[in-house]
Amino acid sequence: MAQRRLRKSAREVDARERVRARRAAHWQRERRLEDLATDYELAAQEIEGVTGESEEKIAAYATRLRGQAATAKEKLRDRQARSVGQMLQLDGVRSVADRLGESMETIRKVAAAEAASTQGDPALHHRPAAAKATTHETPTGQPVTAPVTQTDTPHRPTPSEPAEERAAST
Repeated sequence: MAQRRLRKSAREVDARERVRARRAAHWQRERRLEDLATDYELAAQEIEGVTGESEEKIAAYATRLRGQAATAKEKLRDRQARSVGQMLQLDGVRSVADRLGESMETIRKVAAAEAASTQGDPALHHRPAAAKATTHETPTGQPVTAPVTQTDTPHRPTPSEPAEERAAST
């Protein structure tokens, strides 16, 4: 019987060693999985940090570009207003509106903005002024332009050609 007990004991020892080996392999695998999960979480946190920094940089860049675009648009709108003002010196509101494909209301607003901006600019008051035109419309909608002289300038304005042609035709 003693031999039998030894055999059983040897079997138990072998079984325990196999179980311990499997448990060690299992715990080694679990440690490896835990290390990989930790690495994953650290990478996710870094991604959030990079994303936040990138969003801040994008927002700052977009703000700077919007400012540049607003400045450029303002300069271009001033250029448009000056062009409309000069066109109105040569022709009526309706004709200018038709030529530009804009409504007469839009042309009047642009002209009013141009007039307001030139009143605030002292450099513009020192230039000799060209003849301005007042525009009236006939009952049929035809523009009638007559030259108007400015009393605040020492120079005598010259009438515009379209106004002279209309005056000669009536």
